[in-house]
Amino acid sequence: MRKIRFGKHVLALLALLIFFSQGKAQDFQFSQLYAAPLYLNPALTGISQETRMGMVYRNQWPGLDYQFTAFTAYVDHYSFDRKSGVGLSLSSFSEEFLELNTTDISGYYAYNLQLSERAAVQVGTQVSYIQKRGILENLLFGDQIDIFNQTTFPSSADALGGLEPFSYFSVGLGGVLTWDKLWVGVSGHHLNKPSLTFFMRNGDSQHWPKYSLQVGYTIPLDEPEFWEEGSGKFVHLMANYKRQGPFQFVDAGAQVLLDQLVLGAGLRNMPIQSDLPKRESVIALFGLNLSNGLSMGYSYDYPISDVGSQTLGSHELSLRYQFFYGTPKSRGQRSRVLPCFSYLR
Repeated sequence: MRKIRFGKHVLALLALLIFFSQGKAQDFQFSQLYAAPLYLNPALTGISQETRMGMVYRNQWPGLDYQFTAFTAYVDHYSFDRKSGVGLSLSSFSEEFLELNTTDISGYYAYNLQLSERAAVQVGTQVSYIQKRGILENLLFGDQIDIFNQTTFPSSADALGGLEPFSYFSVGLGGVLTWDKLWVGVSGHHLNKPSLTFFMRNGDSQHWPKYSLQVGYTIPLDEPEFWEEGSGKFVHLMANYKRQGPFQFVDAGAQVLLDQLVLGAGLRNMPIQSDLPKRESVIALFGLNLSNGLSMGYSYDYPISDVGSQTLGSHELSLRYQFFYGTPKSRGQRSRVLPCFSYLR
């Protein structure tokens, strides 16, 4: 028998309930959406028309005793001869309270169709192998609680123990249209509705498909002709609408690229439905985009939602390196890269 501890432990449980009440079968997401382009949309595979490697790490709610962490690393390459991009990613998502862990290994392919000098369509596909596991020892059941003495008992008749690891395959598709300073992308994940085995209800254990619509617009700041080489100053406006199951949210933000300095701000998880619990955050971003192809970013989310400021927000780090790999003739085609994707390069 042990004394019930309030404070951060109760807050951790409340945050966990909010997370899962809104997020059953929902995918983890990053605030620096475009630092993980393959995770966002498979059609962005090879979109930079370079060879690119990157990673993003997220620590969510470090003020609680039990945190959510996420990590993704990827590599992709564009072939001018085949007009195609190929990629590979490894992602890991974990929640400490129930020790829920998800590992995702994905392969990507995208094909580019040039419509004109300034416009192109790129379509992509994704095949993922996903494994999940968890331990339920930290769950607290009703027969363990003594309300009058404010104590808990160590065991319960309802104890579930551990969850056996299980795996499944998932399929995603995406498309991107680029036109001058504008690009629009659509993507769908888990389109095959893979079967899950956690918390099956009424025999229904299918993974909710996720649908997203992304929009980006680039404004050059220091040159009259957008297509001339040499500009290092841009404003990038971005938005991402996502729907998974009954839940719909919008992310929106802006980034200012001043030569090698990147500054940004945005809003994360703005709910479409008024009856959804609030989970918005304000995002601040600082980054460096070096001329040698190395880019680094740090962002902080400050929650303005029901979760509360005691969570201490979320921290996110990104790292990316890109370069041209291939023959001198291929490298000479750099001018074909669309400027609206300069912040993805």
